[in-house]
Amino acid sequence: MSDRFGRPQPAAGRAAVAGRSGRGSPRRARRRLELARFWLARADLDEASRHGYRALRLIQEAASEPVDPAVEIRLTLARIERDRDDGEAARGHLEQAIHAIEAASADPDRDRLLARALLGLGDCHRRAARYSLAADVLDRSRRLAQTGDPVDASLLSEVFTALGITAKELGEFDRAERWYTLVGRIHDGAGATLAEAAALRHNLAGLDHARRRYPHAEAHARTAVALRRQDPGSTGVDIAAELAVLAAAIAGQHRYDEARDLFEQALDICRNARPARRYEVAVHLHNLAAIEQARGRPDEAERLYRQALALKEQLLGADHPEVGVVANNLGTLLCEQHRDAEAAAHFRRALAIVDRSYPPQHPTTAEIRRNLGRLAR
Repeated sequence: MSDRFGRPQPAAGRAAVAGRSGRGSPRRARRRLELARFWLARADLDEASRHGYRALRLIQEAASEPVDPAVEIRLTLARIERDRDDGEAARGHLEQAIHAIEAASADPDRDRLLARALLGLGDCHRRAARYSLAADVLDRSRRLAQTGDPVDASLLSEVFTALGITAKELGEFDRAERWYTLVGRIHDGAGATLAEAAALRHNLAGLDHARRRYPHAEAHARTAVALRRQDPGSTGVDIAAELAVLAAAIAGQHRYDEARDLFEQALDICRNARPARRYEVAVHLHNLAAIEQARGRPDEAERLYRQALALKEQLLGADHPEVGVVANNLGTLLCEQHRDAEAAAHFRRALAIVDRSYPPQHPTTAEIRRNLGRLAR
């Protein structure tokens, strides 16, 4: 499963830059930016990208103006590219936006905008398993968000959410819980949109799933699904994410047919999105493989594991820890079939990958070591 943020908010504030000459129009660029955000909110990334890059071209051609909307365009494009599974393109837009913001005079609007850009960059680093960089950038974003005057409660809850997701991925479950508790307190005090409330429940479900507290995970996930369905702004992709976390909680309780139906619903939604959400497709294939393995269908499980492995290698790189997790699970299937040499190769590859990204005490690292030990015995 994947962790969730609330629905992205429009960037606040602008950054002053040196003048330009040309035939572009800031007003036309802003109209294109509004269209990009419109389609982004509706999960049509193809249309959002088309309008977003047109906005960027227009502002780059524009004559001199006192305030440049290029930062807002860059932040929107970063969200689009992130959801299109192009992390490096998203990172490039964010770094350029941060450079422009830092060149502007410090004031509360500028600091809030910088905190939001740093939040996006920290999320990019986390998704790429650059955890040390993610921690540094997110901590800087947190300090800016907490010292705002007034404090932007929605922004601060997003930063705490990102810190919680990062802690959970590193196996620091108690720390993740503390961050999510702070998010809940912000929601209690300042209120939360349906999307923000659903994202918190989704992340709590993921944390309970990681702790193997499956009934608790199911309760949170069912609330997340209900909240998304109440939210008129939710898209099919949003609901698919909640169905997937619910399916994972149900699978943990050995209700495999029910879980498989939910994963297949989520998979169909993500395959039919504009464009297909390839990372989410890989996640759902991986989960379906585990379901088929548990149901005693090894051939189908192996086919799905190998599809998920190839797709994650393509999207994330061969040395990403999520690739190691799929390799480990494929190894367990091969081990069950007494294909010991193949299983050992996958376990060793998985261990080499996660050792480079996760701390030594990480639960996934410990599991892979146990799998190698059982195979040796």
